[in-house]
Formats: sequence, C-alpha cells, structure tokens
Amino acid sequence: MSVLLCIATGFIITTGHFTRADMLALMLYLAIAAFAWHPLTATFTVLVICSLGAVLTGSGGVLLELAVALGLVASTCAPWVIALHVLVLSGLTTDIALNGPSLTDGGVYGIAGIAIIAFLAGLSFRIVTTREAILIAERTRVIADLEGLASEEQERIADELHDGIAHDLTLVLFHARALPRQPDEAARQVSLTTIEDSAEKALQSIQSLLTLMHETRPYGPEMHPARYDGDVIEAVKSLGALLRDAAIPTRVSVPQVSLNAAPVAERVLIKTAIEAVTNILKHTPNSVSASLDISEKPGFIELVVKNAASRTDSRASANSSGRGLLRSRQRLAQCGGKLETDLSSGVWLLRAKIPVVPAVPVAHPSE
Repeated sequence: MSVLLCIATGFIITTGHFTRADMLALMLYLAIAAFAWHPLTATFTVLVICSLGAVLTGSGGVLLELAVALGLVASTCAPWVIALHVLVLSGLTTDIALNGPSLTDGGVYGIAGIAIIAFLAGLSFRIVTTREAILIAERTRVIADLEGLASEEQERIADELHDGIAHDLTLVLFHARALPRQPDEAARQVSLTTIEDSAEKALQSIQSLLTLMHETRPYGPEMHPARYDGDVIEAVKSLGALLRDAAIPTRVSVPQVSLNAAPVAERVLIKTAIEAVTNILKHTPNSVSASLDISEKPGFIELVVKNAASRTDSRASANSSGRGLLRSRQRLAQCGGKLETDLSSGVWLLRAKIPVVPAVPVAHPSE
C-alpha cells in the first residue's frame, strides 16, 4: 500500500492536478492498509469508497480493486462480512455492466475470475493461519500440562523430604544431642531406640522417594504407605509419646471412637500433627509442657497442638510461615479446612479444622 500511495502521489505531481478519482484512489489505498489493524472497519471503508467511486465515476477500475480486496476480507473477516462484500461487488458489477460504458465485452468474467482467485487465496491463508494458531495453542497447552506435572512431582518429592525424612532426622538429632545428658540407663535406652526407629523410617522414606523419582507409573498410595496406617488418632497418641520421650510433659486427648473423616482428610491431619510436633522438637526442645487434642465438633474435626516454651528456647522461628506450615495450610484448604497459628506469652498454638464425612464409628482402645 505504501508503494501504491507513492505511485499515485507521483502521478498527481506529474500531471499537476488533483482529481476526484485521485482522491478516491488515495482513500482506497489507506482503507486497504487498515486491514492490518482493524479488518471489519477496513472492509466497510473499502465498500463505501468503491461504491462512491462506481457511482461518481462510472469506472470499472474500482471493481478490480474491490475484487482484489475480497482476498483480504476472506482471510480476516467473519462469513457474513464476506457475503456482504460479494453482494456489493456483484451489484456494482451488474450496474456498471448494464449502464456504464467502461466494461468491455468479457469484463464481467474477468472481474469474476479475479474475485474467485482472490477469495481462494484469502481462504487458503485463513486456513493456514487458523491451523497454525491451533497448533500453537495445543503446544502451549501441552507445555503447561508438562510443567504442571513436573511441578506436582517436585511438590511430592519436597513434601516427602519435609514431612517424612525431616521429621525422622529431627528426632534422631534431638535424641542424639540428649543422649550424653540422660540420667539413667532406661532414659538412654529410650533415646537409642528412638534414634534407631527414626533412622530406619528415614531410610525407608528415602527408598520410597527414590522409587517415586524412578517409577514411571502414576504416584499412588501403594508406592508410599501412609504413616501410622492413616489413623489420625493413633498418630496423635504416638506423637504425644515422642514428646514425652523427649522429656516434654505432654497431655494427649483423643476420642474413644473413630472420626468421621475421609482417608485423605485423616492423612492431612496426620501430616499437620507431624509438622506441629517437628516444630516443637526443632524450635523449642526444652518446652515446659505440650498438649495434643483431637476432637469432633458439629460439622468439623479439630486438631489443637499447644506448647509452652522455656526461657532458654528461642521462639523466633516457631511461628514463622515456613514451608511446613504453608503446605499444611494448602492441604487443609484442598479438603475444605483451615489452619490457624498463634504465639502469645510464650505459648504456641496450632489449630487445624477439617469438615467431617459420614462414617461408621469404630471403638478405639483407651489411652
């Protein structure tokens, strides 16, 4: 269009006068150039200019330009716009062929041939660009899916490292440090047993993690069994015993019957309780007291973990929004629950809530 504008301007300068036909030609070239920005507006502008040119000049030249423009319309506009363009082109061609002297014999067929060629060229371009857009969209979707799978696998591996191995190694480190200070053989034996059990669990977790990283089939429960057999009540009892073995006076309160929680909800509560106990051992190993309570309230199950720090413990990071608490909050949210933490007067509180589901009560042995 820039070249055509330059040529038209050169003819105007050469002839020394500016006619109405020259003005229409310049306007038409600008209108065709507008297809690059807004095809619908450009189409209507071309139709109006060509219609005015045909009526005012009675020349068939505008019909050729209108026929060529059909290619741009076919490649960029909606079907109804294409039909309107063809209708206007047919009407103007018929009118000039019947009433104007500018079309020679066979001129109608020439315009029709140019229009058909332009239409097919525009349609081909439209098919190619549409196919390319579909391929690009599909490639983008596949890349997003692959990135999502990779991110999910990374999260699973990170969760296994944090929830399993980090918890076991925290127990090993705590009891290893406490072993030289144990007052009697019984206390030392408890620490040694805890170190051995935790190290064995950490090794199992590493083996499971390696299986997860090398296994090609989807991640499933059979690849990594749930800790404490997926029973949150037994998990709370065991975690309370761990705190007592760590010389932290701990109170545990659990219901006598099983909770109305789905298996996935119980696993989430177990991981939340593990995270809370791990934080206690990691950040406040000299806690004065601790408590673990799990109960069923109307419509939800509540897990409450508290501990009172001693003066020698630093609580700077115990209430931080680190990865563990963040992931616990995300897991609970996925099950419709929520997590609250608070630090006040040296007492750290974690409260997790998760909705209940119907279940058949099963008796649990009393603590």
